[in-house]
Amino acid sequence: MSSRNPKDLRQDCFEKWERFDAAMKKAGIPYILTCTARLVKEQIAYFAQGRQPLSEVNRLRKIVGLPPLTADQNKKKITWTLNSKHLVDLEDESIGNDKARAFDIAICKNGTPTWDVKADVNKNNKKDYMEAGVIGESVGLKWGGRFKSPDWVHFEV
Repeated sequence: MSSRNPKDLRQDCFEKWERFDAAMKKAGIPYILTCTARLVKEQIAYFAQGRQPLSEVNRLRKIVGLPPLTADQNKKKITWTLNSKHLVDLEDESIGNDKARAFDIAICKNGTPTWDVKADVNKNNKKDYMEAGVIGESVGLKWGGRFKSPDWVHFEV
């Protein structure tokens, strides 16, 4: 299963996450890490979601210890790539692939993750996911909110 441990980030990503974390606290935006590192087999299972029949998706999820999905859950794609910067078990470890080069977050509202991209938990009339994106970019991270298919929760080096 995916890691949420920042120590699983490559050193350059970890250092930027530390600056990101401090700036998020200063901005009063509570969040949690939802993913740092993940295995290739897990990425394959995520990529199959919304693209493959439910039985195949659940077979792939079972291999990596993920719970099965319902037919409704399998209607939604959750990743757009097999070449994720979260992957840590790639063959070429000489470029630092034994550690993740990305992390995902969830803004927390009343102690619970919210995926509402319009959430304004710190009550400053700014969307918190947009604020997080600006904070991430200010510390040198690439923010998934600028991708062709926006990934509001994603940050990478």
